[in-house]
Amino acid sequence: MQDTGRNSNKDSNMDNDMNNNANNNANNNVNEQPLSDDKRLREMYDKLVGYEKTIHEQNQKRIKIGLRCIYIIPLFFLVLLMIMPDSSKIIFLVLWIVSLFAIAVYLIGVEYVDYKLQEKMNEISGSDAQNMSVSPVVQIEDRVQEIAERVEQRFDTMQQSTGEDAEQ
Repeated sequence: MQDTGRNSNKDSNMDNDMNNNANNNANNNVNEQPLSDDKRLREMYDKLVGYEKTIHEQNQKRIKIGLRCIYIIPLFFLVLLMIMPDSSKIIFLVLWIVSLFAIAVYLIGVEYVDYKLQEKMNEISGSDAQNMSVSPVVQIEDRVQEIAERVEQRFDTMQQSTGEDAEQ
């Protein structure tokens, strides 16, 4: 009987200690909560950005590997197509075509996943999403137009400077 009494006293002491620790932690957290929330959100955002960067780097490696495969694997089947006798050329021709399509689908999938990831990160970070929505052709046209304007300005300044030299 005494053992159970001692055990219950130990249990109640442990419960009291745990309650005291929980109350102390709760009081400390109430005072530090605004700072810890901002800090915690910042840490979570930094982790998210780090995670996105590692996935983006992995996707870039996958794309490089896929581009190497698009050169090597179909070339292998093409060489076998040329070496093999007439009866098995159809098989290697089909394998050559299927390998090209399979690698192309793989590359499209990886690029799509990477694009969606970049789009979500721009949405989360609040970056201007117009840069992503504008097609590369429009961006190139704008860049060409800027360069053409610069060339015209330089040409005009050159004509003015040669006109001034001729007058002197």
